[in-house]
Amino acid sequence: MTASMRHEDFAALAGRPCRLIAQPEDGGGERTGVLSDVEERRERQGYEQFALLFRADGAPQQGLYDVVFDGEPVRQIFLVPIGIEGGQVVYEACFNRAIGAA
Repeated sequence: MTASMRHEDFAALAGRPCRLIAQPEDGGGERTGVLSDVEERRERQGYEQFALLFRADGAPQQGLYDVVFDGEPVRQIFLVPIGIEGGQVVYEACFNRAIGAA
């Protein structure tokens, strides 16, 4: 089953814990996190734009992650560390996808 990457799918997962598993070429490793915020969805020139914020333990590590929520298919998302809050790394993923795309 392929995981959907639409805003409404992520909005339903907001606040849920997840596992962030870095790809071997990006250093590997697994950390526990939470999808802390799903930014407001915008439409512009046929594109859907939004951002996700994750908070996780461990050292900041940019790269492609398998993002795993219990009961959901794995989603591969490129995460960029943007800060540290309360001892956790804040990661951001930005989406800019054509409306009507899967």
